[in-house]
Amino acid sequence: MKVINYSANMTTQDAPLIRKLGVIAKASEMTPFVRQGRLMRVETQGAGDPLTFIFEGSFIIRDLESGQCTEPMAFGYHFFSAFCEGDTLYVFGTNEQPNRIWGGNTIRMFWSDDLINWQEKDLIKREGWLYYNTSVCRGANGYVMAIEAGEPRDLVGHPFTTFFAVSDDLMNWTPLPDDVCYSRDRYVACPALRYIPEDGYYYMICLEELPLTRYEPYIYRTRDFITWEIGFHNPILWVSREDRMIKEGVTFDAETTRLIHSYLNINNCDVDLCEYQGKTHINYLTGDQLGTGFMCEAVYDGPLNEFLQAFFR
Repeated sequence: MKVINYSANMTTQDAPLIRKLGVIAKASEMTPFVRQGRLMRVETQGAGDPLTFIFEGSFIIRDLESGQCTEPMAFGYHFFSAFCEGDTLYVFGTNEQPNRIWGGNTIRMFWSDDLINWQEKDLIKREGWLYYNTSVCRGANGYVMAIEAGEPRDLVGHPFTTFFAVSDDLMNWTPLPDDVCYSRDRYVACPALRYIPEDGYYYMICLEELPLTRYEPYIYRTRDFITWEIGFHNPILWVSREDRMIKEGVTFDAETTRLIHSYLNINNCDVDLCEYQGKTHINYLTGDQLGTGFMCEAVYDGPLNEFLQAFFR
């Protein structure tokens, strides 16, 4: 792996302006997407108990205009992400393993063209591995999946590390060689992967662990998953007072409202995003990395390719 960072005497443009809109829900992994002209979101449901190692996972689909949600499904899985192509929505989840509150050795896909009738299939299963978050995009030649892994330690290095798999048809996936990853030397978690055909780059946003127990999202790009370029404007989000702001039109009960204004917030994590009506819609989570946190919305007033490329100018 080769990493390209900035060097002396470089000049850059301003970082893209992200407007944080506020808290919208309790924390859960999510993916916003557009289907049939409507902005929607897949959301992980459930909560884990670190004392009993029990996690009741599932996902719902939320229509952001009407507020309507589907019934929960895919029980026994968590860390859901999504990819929509035409009318078909593909949702990817990681299985729950006994005695493991987080992580599993199997990634399963659930897909539907009407959001009512679903099919499902195991895509990747490797004994001894612990998978977490995933992200799928259409790439230069088929599809690419980014996969966060925590074990086996001899291959992962410093947890967490992002590995990759490829597919021609979304149904059959081949993991890339284990040395094709980013990055074994530090914490790199919860990837969001996108491809921009105009410049041939895959852009990936991941969570980095900073000194003194702080976590913020960084952006990188690559054409071959071997050479990686680090964005000039990193982290792309910072913990801020806006993370305690409740989005206009959203309400919570009194206790949740009190918690939003007082909880320990040390991260902006699990960034995911899509383009809708010419703007880049962003979701991210806040929290203490110990179970308390909230889902937030943000927006960049421009298209997705402009947003991603701006971090490298």
